[in-house]
Amino acid sequence: MAVDGPVKLWISAYEAPRVTGYHAHEDGQLFALREGLQVIETPSGRWVQPPGWIGWIAPRCAHAAPQSFGPTAGWSLHVDARLAGLLPDGPHVFAATPLVQGLVDRLTSLDASAGSLDARRARLVGVLVDELAVGERPSLHLPMPQDKRLATMAAALADDPSLPDTIDDWADRIGMARRTLTRRFAAETGLSFAQWRQQARLLKAVELLSLKEPVTAVALTVGYTSVSAFIEAFRKHFGRTPSRFFEA
Repeated sequence: MAVDGPVKLWISAYEAPRVTGYHAHEDGQLFALREGLQVIETPSGRWVQPPGWIGWIAPRCAHAAPQSFGPTAGWSLHVDARLAGLLPDGPHVFAATPLVQGLVDRLTSLDASAGSLDARRARLVGVLVDELAVGERPSLHLPMPQDKRLATMAAALADDPSLPDTIDDWADRIGMARRTLTRRFAAETGLSFAQWRQQARLLKAVELLSLKEPVTAVALTVGYTSVSAFIEAFRKHFGRTPSRFFEA
């Protein structure tokens, strides 16, 4: 459902998996799911978008949605460039606080036949953007290196983070000195190899949890040998345990 006027809001639902190729918008885009899970990619990284989190794409940022899990339903809001300047320059995922969720609920429930709809939505969007701009920014984003050899390694680990290969194994495999790999990888992703690998494991865990996989099976699938270590790492990163992640 599209709403004409200065505030452009779409509410959608898809029974089948939804895939979209690379594209960009002149406006910024906020979007979220009420159910299902979507994988989003940009040239600089990827993330998973579960319910309870709000995705952000800055104006003119190329992005794609190459994979989804289960039926999906949610909303998408295009934000004028003047408001977009308050939010991150790059892609991001925000956790929805109770106030943010209340604003979203109000935005998506307004009667389209009511008078002054656009003005009311514009005011609500302004408050929503303010709250996102000043809130904490835990992210589900996984930055990807641009060097071709590093990108090949990162793609393999993102797809299967349980791979046991060490950083020395990868250095030999892609033909790069270990010291060079370490330095370039940190420069291009902002994370050390170990930090990035853990984040890749946790994001893959979110995908598996969305499919109702048991926590123990998820921990082993993403490469943890200790379930308790997995639960603790997950809790530290997301602020909640795996079993309660989708409850929130």
